[in-house]
Formats: sequence, C-alpha cells, structure tokens
Amino acid sequence: MKLGKIIFLAALLLGLAANAAAKDGHKPAKVYMFGFAASFNDSTVYFTSVQPVDAYVEDNRTHFLYERDQYAYQLRSYLQTLNRELRPTCVVVYADNEKKAMKKYVKMQARYTARTKNHFLVNAITDDQFRFKPIAPYSESDGMSGEVTGDAGKKPEKKAEAKADKPGADGDK
Repeated sequence: MKLGKIIFLAALLLGLAANAAAKDGHKPAKVYMFGFAASFNDSTVYFTSVQPVDAYVEDNRTHFLYERDQYAYQLRSYLQTLNRELRPTCVVVYADNEKKAMKKYVKMQARYTARTKNHFLVNAITDDQFRFKPIAPYSESDGMSGEVTGDAGKKPEKKAEAKADKPGADGDK
C-alpha cells in the first residue's frame, strides 16, 4: 500500500513537472513548412521551399502550430515588399517530418501546374529570398510578446497605416 502511494506521488510530480516545462500549453518542436500565396486579382501563385523551423505546437492531441497566422503574415509582408499593390492570400502548410511536408508540397503544386483549363504562373521563392522566422509563445511571467524576430511576424496595423497615408495627416494641405 505504501509503495503504491509513492509510485502515485512520483507519477503525479512527474506529470506536473512535464506540464510546467511546456510553456503555456505549447511544446517546442521542429516542423517542416512551406508557404503558398495567391492573389484573386491575377493568376500568379507563389510557393516557398519546404523549410525546417523550430516552432511551437500545442501540447494536446491536435498539435496545431502556435501562431500559424503570424507565419502567413511573414510571407505576405515579404511579397508586399516586392510589389506594394499585391494583396495576396497566404497559407502556411506544415508537417512533423520532411517526408510528409514534401508530399503535401508536391500535391499542392500539382494543382496549379497540371491544369489545362486554368493557367497559373507559378513563382518559386527560394530560401535565399525568404525564410520563416520562429515565433515563441507568449509568457505572462516574462512579459514578452511572443515574437522572436522584429516586425516580420507582426500583424499590420491598419489604423496607423491608414492615418499616415491620408493627405494632410502631417499638417500638409
């Protein structure tokens, strides 16, 4: 009986320690991801290469990528630096291993290259041109915002941009 209580307490403490190690329900993981961008205004689509990224996934059965929308914003920001008028819809696809990610990449790319009726101009974005930057989870204890790298992962501030773009905002008439 006493041995059973000790084993139970040890298992309980081990579970609490493992839970405390995960940062707010997220665990670090190496994922393989690629980005896809398309605009509804033209027939050009963009694919990044499959890249290994040290990211965080939710520590539950779903294993969703933490802040996956921020990775899509990174790609969108990069494409908008190339062409200011471009307003692409960006998607990030990821997998736990490179083989699964490559399978998804080939399947998605085949949708846009093998069609005979709809002709798409497929542009490849190399690793030299663009790389995803890791995003760490937000932690209340350290007060960090969760973003590891500069402005690449931030959502655009629409109000500030709109105010700056209006004529006369700086007192000019």
